[in-house]
Amino acid sequence: MICTDVGLDAGKQINGGKRFITVDLLGLVLRVLVTSGSVPERAGAKLNVYVLAGLSDER
Repeated sequence: MICTDVGLDAGKQINGGKRFITVDLLGLVLRVLVTSGSVPERAGAKLNVYVLAGLSDER
């Protein structure tokens, strides 16, 4: 899914998007989730784990 949402994280001065990466024990990439910059790290990490575990319908 391609999304063009951009946002601003005022605390970290990030304008644009944030990347959340899930890796396995060997360091191989399992999933990369790109969100707008306004999404907090805690919410982005939760969404990444939920989608990886199959608990969310977003792909």
